[in-house]
Amino acid sequence: MQHINYTDARANLAALMQQTNDDRAPVLITRKGAGSVVVIDAAEFESIQETLHLFKNPVNAAHIERSLEQADRAELTDYEFE
Repeated sequence: MQHINYTDARANLAALMQQTNDDRAPVLITRKGAGSVVVIDAAEFESIQETLHLFKNPVNAAHIERSLEQADRAELTDYEFE
């Protein structure tokens, strides 16, 4: 993850935002004597939120994990949707 200090982030905010959108990679903004923040692409944030929601339910999480394991073993099934 890229780190940038508050002064540089403020001076280059538009470019920092565009880079974050283009790279879909978060950027950590640090401040002297204060907490840091992370800037993240909005679509990437929504994706993370959706993933957290899906894995919040233990039954759903277990189902997803089993499905991913099956896909890793190439145990795939074709379905035709009408």
